[in-house]
Amino acid sequence: MNTQLIIYGAGDLAKLMSFYFHHDSAYRVAAFCVDRLPSTGEQFADRPLVTFEDIERKYSPDEFDMFVAIGYSRMRDRRLMFDRAKKKGFSLANYVSSRALFWPGLAIGENNVLMPSVHVEPFVQIGHNNLFWSDTLVAHGVTVGDHNYFGAKCLLGGNSVIEDACFLGNGAVLINGVRLRLETQVFPGTTIYRTTKPYTKYLGNPAREFGSHVDTGIMIRRG
Repeated sequence: MNTQLIIYGAGDLAKLMSFYFHHDSAYRVAAFCVDRLPSTGEQFADRPLVTFEDIERKYSPDEFDMFVAIGYSRMRDRRLMFDRAKKKGFSLANYVSSRALFWPGLAIGENNVLMPSVHVEPFVQIGHNNLFWSDTLVAHGVTVGDHNYFGAKCLLGGNSVIEDACFLGNGAVLINGVRLRLETQVFPGTTIYRTTKPYTKYLGNPAREFGSHVDTGIMIRRG
């Protein structure tokens, strides 16, 4: 592991993750990178801001790790940006809060975030590029795929399975043994009692189907 870090992104999540890495990890953020530089200049959060196209020439993957700071507005972009960073040869950093609770033997991939007060029980497997917001409970035996986003206070029941690129809003609940299929969107406060369908939205308690996004992927707009 390198101790110098490049953050891919220059939005609210990138700024927040820079704060967490600085105050609660061994990493020090050296720079940010974006696909295109904004007209406002070549700095972000008091660090250099450079183009992703040139990043490995200025910051070698042999000397710097990377963190991909991608949120939920276009969920398919989570995979896209992760794959771009890996093709450049970077190792991708995890942020696991010192205030998160987990047990020895946790199997976890790259570019994951466990925010403060996340609780991960034993025998859990976590893939790549998942973000678990504060106060989420990941119960025993849960398997999480790649590129998923879990809002605050989610509850993932024991032995449940979350495939790839799923979005769970704040306070979503999965009962034990449920499977979320590819690109399932679970609205805030929704309770899932049975296996979902791919590319489908769910709302309510008990959850009911609320439309499909097979063509566009999950897109979340606020305001």
